Order: sequence, then structure tokens, then C-alpha cells
Amino acid sequence: MFKYFSYLLISLFSTSAFADWQIETFEHSATNTLDKSATVRNSDGFELAIFQTSEGTVWMDFSLSDYSFDELSQNQLPTFQIDQQKPVQLLRGFTATIVPADEGIEAIIVDNNENISTARDFSVDHIIAERLPERVICPIWQGDDRPHLGTIDALRTGKQIHFKFILADDSAGETSFTLEGANSALQSIINQ
Repeated sequence: MFKYFSYLLISLFSTSAFADWQIETFEHSATNTLDKSATVRNSDGFELAIFQTSEGTVWMDFSLSDYSFDELSQNQLPTFQIDQQKPVQLLRGFTATIVPADEGIEAIIVDNNENISTARDFSVDHIIAERLPERVICPIWQGDDRPHLGTIDALRTGKQIHFKFILADDSAGETSFTLEGANSALQSIINQ
């Protein structure tokens, strides 16, 4: 009986409390500080990570599948949407920041024909992001005094986050991640 009870306890604690979400710890070599991220991977190899810096900013890091050598377009960054909420277009900028709906935008938008503008599409919200070839990183919370589009709350209460993206070869792609377990995972890494 004791063996059975021990096995049951081990089985319960071995399963992830965050469903598909995992907590990862990583060290910054420059500062020798440890940070945690809440990370989820889908079956296609795409990854979504949420982490908070020592300054308090919460970042979202979307990575292309590690099953390919694809790169994101330099001109058009991904769009994400949580459930049926308003989509958020990530824009290229010099400083990654959240652009409040009621403020003007000073971001550079480059279309596929290399046309440059600061035109703004009001059908989506905008976040200025940092792009690397295989990933895009953007802030989703910069403090209570900074508008944050409600992204953290939406991640905590939503069911799914969906990304649409353009690759460097101009082909379009999309992927989704479950938000089951995101609330518990985010609570364990975010101090607000």
C-alpha cells in the first residue's frame, strides 16, 4: 500500500502544473543574473516565451520553428491575436515599446515593395518590437503607468494565442499556442 501511495504522489508531482507551459531559468553572462521564463512549444516546433527583466518590463519572445531554417521578413513583422481580441501588429522600431491607441506613432513601417511610411492601421493595435532573423521580441508590460494593451491579462485568461507572419522568402505562415496553464506559469515569473 505504501508503494502505491508513493507512486501516486510521484506521478502527481511529475506532471506539469502548467499544462504545456514550462518554467525555464537562464543566466545572463554579462550581468551574472538569473531570470525565469514561462515557455510553451507547439507540435510544429514554434516557441513562445514570456519573461520579466530586472527592470520590471515583461517581454514576449516568439520564435520560428527549430525544425526549419526559415527567417522572418525584415519588412513585415508578425501579428498576434489572443482569442477574439483585437490583433496586435508588431512594428520595426529603434526602441521596443508599446504604442498606446491614443498616441501618434513614430515607427518606421516598410512594406514588401520597400516603401517607407509611418501610416497606421487602426484595425490593429501596435507594439514596436526588436527583430532577429528567427525571432521577434516585444514588451507586453512596462508598468502600471504605461499602457500595455491588456496583453498579460489576456494571456492569463485566454484559451489560445495565434501568430501570423511573413518569412524572408515572402511566404506567409501562421501558428498557435495553447494558453492552458499560462496563468499559473505567468504568476510564478511575473512580479507586478
